[in-house]
Amino acid sequence: MSNVVLLSTRKLPPTYFDQVREDLGDQNITIDVVGWVAPSAWVADKVNTFTLIGPGRMPAEPVVEEEVEVAEVEVAAPVAEEPAPKPEPAPAPAAAPKPRPTGAKRVVKAIEWRARKAKKVAGRMLPKAIKTSAPVKFLRGQRATSDLGKTYWERVLSRRDVLSTIDQADVVIALDAGAIWAGWNLGQRKASTPVVLGLPAARRELDMMKVPST
Repeated sequence: MSNVVLLSTRKLPPTYFDQVREDLGDQNITIDVVGWVAPSAWVADKVNTFTLIGPGRMPAEPVVEEEVEVAEVEVAAPVAEEPAPKPEPAPAPAAAPKPRPTGAKRVVKAIEWRARKAKKVAGRMLPKAIKTSAPVKFLRGQRATSDLGKTYWERVLSRRDVLSTIDQADVVIALDAGAIWAGWNLGQRKASTPVVLGLPAARRELDMMKVPST
């Protein structure tokens, strides 16, 4: 029976691991996961281990609620009593309007108001146009992925339990862009263990392991 280690920085649902077994062509394969993000639900029945190395916590095991029979008890409805009408409170006196600026003060106030409005509009419109542009979105995405990849690898390297799990793997699979840097470094660290990107490449490695050598 083969053993694979999945490197992931995404939130994975429990059904994903059923798809992994189907794509790898082995329902009895052992799956260990090194995740930066906790799965979306309980996965202890889907994988051998799931080691969370990022922020957050693992989902709790679902609790099976037992059915409890509750006896029906007839309770006489209380007789409603008519409440006495309450006196209406006296209306509060209206606040006196603030005096409006006149003369030179009125001109100064108008200029200040227009200046604040122009600054607010300029600060809101220009950055939004820049932030939503395709080049800026691409650069931000690349930088975020690079930063996450380095942090993920540093955390993997600092955990003896994770390295021990990886050392026992037949194939290590980087599932997403955030895990590629860790996968590359693991491939350099232990050349005897295939480290691949994605499930199709892992399927080819596992199939070659099943072919008897001549």
